[in-house]
This record gives sequence, C-alpha cells and structure tokens, in this order.
Amino acid sequence: MKPVYEKIEDIRKSKGVTKTHIAKRCGKTVAWYYGISKGKRQPNVESLQEIAKALDVDVRIFFEDSLSVKRKNNSREVI
Repeated sequence: MKPVYEKIEDIRKSKGVTKTHIAKRCGKTVAWYYGISKGKRQPNVESLQEIAKALDVDVRIFFEDSLSVKRKNNSREVI
C-alpha cells in the first residue's frame, strides 16, 4: 500500500492541480505542502480534510488501496 503522501501527489498530478493551489486552499504556505508532498511532514486529520477538499475528493481515498478516485459527487476517475 502506498503512503498517504504518495496517494495525495498521485491524485494532485492526475487532476492537474498545482502545489500552490492546494497550499492556498488550505490557508498554508507552499513550503508546508511541499513537506507533505515529499513525506517529510505528516499532515493531521484537519489538514487531510482540507487537502481532500482542495482536490475535490473524499478524504477516505487517501486510505484505500483502490486506483480510482471517488469524487464527492460519486463519479469515479481512474488514475
């Protein structure tokens, strides 16, 4: 199973979302998100929820083994 930070990055890249976009949506710095994206910083539950919202996915996707992203509107996108 991939680490959470790798799953976040896979989803971010598949959606074409920038690190800056996620950081701004979470009210944090790009350095904060960069730390998460490299596995150097462990996000807390609140941060994971904010990142999921910025990516328009359900936070549970970060903990599943599936290769598809379930969007909030219940459609699936294969990554």
